Amino acid sequence: MKFGLPAIYLLIILLFTIPATAQSRQEDSIFYQSALTHSISLYFDQVGDQSRLFNGSLYPGFDLTFQTGSAYFLTDKATKGSIVYDNIPYPNLSIFYEDYRQYLVVMDQAYQLKLVNERVSSFTIAGHHFIYMFLDSLNRGIPSEGFYEVLYTGRSKLLKHTTKKVREIISVSEGLRRYMDETNDYYIWRLNSYVAVSTKRELLDYMYDHKKDVQRFIRKNKLDYRNDKENTLIQVAGYFDKIANY
Repeated sequence: MKFGLPAIYLLIILLFTIPATAQSRQEDSIFYQSALTHSISLYFDQVGDQSRLFNGSLYPGFDLTFQTGSAYFLTDKATKGSIVYDNIPYPNLSIFYEDYRQYLVVMDQAYQLKLVNERVSSFTIAGHHFIYMFLDSLNRGIPSEGFYEVLYTGRSKLLKHTTKKVREIISVSEGLRRYMDETNDYYIWRLNSYVAVSTKRELLDYMYDHKKDVQRFIRKNKLDYRNDKENTLIQVAGYFDKIANY
C-alpha cells in the first residue's frame, strides 16, 4: 500500500519529534531509525527522481481548431522524449510541445504539467533537439529568448526558430475560419555571433572566404535553397566547417 504525500510528511515530522526520553532504550532507537528510513524511502518511491521536474503549473490546453496549421510541434499527443531541467537529465518522459506559446508539457499520470521554460536547458522530442536561448553575451545575434531547434551542432551551429500566429477570416457563407500561420527563421554562428539567414545570397555572403567553394558544393549536390532551405543550410554548414580555416 502506498501512502499519500501529506501522510508521509506527517509521519516523518512525528518521527523527528519523538521525545528524547523515548529513545533512551536501544530497542526504541532501532525502531526509530528503521521507521524513519522506511518513511523516507516511501516518500522517494512516491515522487521518484522527477520530484524536481513535476513542479510546473497545469497546462491550460488549447481548444481552437484551424483550417490549416496547428498550435503544436508535430502533434498534440504525448510522445516519448527527454528533458534537461535544472541541469538534471530526465530521459524517457511523455511530453509534447505547443510551439505557438512555447509551452513544454510533461505528462504526470493523468495531469499535464507546463514546465518553467527558463529552467529547461534542452529537450528532445521525435528526434528533434531544442535548447533554451537567453539574451546574453554567449548568444549574440539572437532576437528573442525562447526555444530554438538545433539543426547542426558543428562550429557553424545552425538554429531554427519557429513563430506561429493565428489568422482569422470572417465570411458570410462560411463564418469564422481560423488559420495558424508559421514562420521559420534560421540563424548560423559566424564570427562570434548568430546571424539571420533569409536568402541564398546572405548565406554565401556570410561565407565570403569560401564563397566559390560553397557555390560549387551547392551545384554539385543539386541543393535547392528556395524549395529545400533547411536541408541546404544543414549541408552547407557541414561542408563549410570541413574547408574553413578556424
